[in-house]
Amino acid sequence: MNVLLISISLAAALGGNVLKKYYTNKATSGSTAVFLYNTIVGLVSAIVLFAWGGIARVSLFTLLLGVIFGLVTTLQTVTMLKALQIGPMSYTSLITSFSTLIPTLSGVLFFGESIEAAHIIGIVLMLISFLCAIEKRADEKETSVKWLALCCVAFLCTGGIGVMQKVHQRSVYKDELNAFLVVAFAVSFLCSAVMAIAYSKREKTALLPKTEKGKINGLLLGGVALAGGCVAVNNKLNLYLSGVMDSAMFFPIVNGGGLVLTTLGAVLIFKERLSKKQWCGVVIGILSVILLCNPFA
Repeated sequence: MNVLLISISLAAALGGNVLKKYYTNKATSGSTAVFLYNTIVGLVSAIVLFAWGGIARVSLFTLLLGVIFGLVTTLQTVTMLKALQIGPMSYTSLITSFSTLIPTLSGVLFFGESIEAAHIIGIVLMLISFLCAIEKRADEKETSVKWLALCCVAFLCTGGIGVMQKVHQRSVYKDELNAFLVVAFAVSFLCSAVMAIAYSKREKTALLPKTEKGKINGLLLGGVALAGGCVAVNNKLNLYLSGVMDSAMFFPIVNGGGLVLTTLGAVLIFKERLSKKQWCGVVIGILSVILLCNPFA
């Protein structure tokens, strides 16, 4: 059963990443499109999770942490989308996945966990992968620096998300997991909706994407809604599996396997081309993520 669930989780993660990249390729490049994406994803995710598990009760702890989680999730998605608008899907996903380092260090600092040799090697490889990320061509230097800065913010936010999940699941309110996620995505939906409307007026663009014939692009919006379903499924299954599977098996599969699938998707679907240096960075980065998950524990 766990094999089936983890396969569904990986498929949902890949589907969500592919749909996200497709949206950034087809939608306008302004902030309106970015916040519209997060509005739809947040709403669909909250609805799917509510229908899936409901809300039996919500403590003040879960409510407050869920609100913070939702705000950080919004910032993570927005910076990730902006990074995808100007950078490669493969390397953007890779750098974001380095966020595994943050929960690892939080475990050492706050939860009495030890840091292993695998973690140290993983950190070194992560730094090497970062150095391989940016090409030094003068005509792309500014864009590359902006892309890396966005990736770094997404990296910090994703790491923060992992820490908050850990804090909630280590608390006496861990049974309120579904309520925690519903609150988070509802907050993400509300914040993004306000920002989407505000930026639509500021940028003087239509709130909803249009086709070349001037009609609402239902196909693109449907893809975003499907991405929201993928996000909900991925979040719920991963949190469930992390509680029933051995960490030494679960995290390397989810992080390493997810990265491999995303990289293949970037190459096969979006025909991404990276330099030899960048491809070396991707391979080193995948090894780094696996080692940060400490498969030898």
